[in-house]
Amino acid sequence: MDKDALIVEIGRLIVADAKVAAQPWDRYALVAWYGDGVSKLNGFRYVGEEAGQPATPAAPELEDRLDELRDATQVDGKAPWHACVFRLDRGTGKATVDFEYENPERWHVTPATAAEIAQRARP
Repeated sequence: MDKDALIVEIGRLIVADAKVAAQPWDRYALVAWYGDGVSKLNGFRYVGEEAGQPATPAAPELEDRLDELRDATQVDGKAPWHACVFRLDRGTGKATVDFEYENPERWHVTPATAAEIAQRARP
């Protein structure tokens, strides 16, 4: 799959995921973070101007599609991105994706950083 098709597929998997669909949302952000041999997904749902609430998808194929997107967007001779922020706007149907190459730690979600990252990731 090319990167555009992967982005569409990732958006579809997020919207169709039972854990994401279980609660209302207007906008959604998924943070994919890759460390040394570890990858982590953290999702946040947003309703109006409320703070982002955790809503991480459970779809196992989502991680596979993100791995494929990481490969599809890798520039020859450079390391792949280490973090990706996938944002959805339900009202417009628009998806945007930002890749982090230089400072992935700023997207590493921990209990101490979750609220701040949810605010920064807000679509």
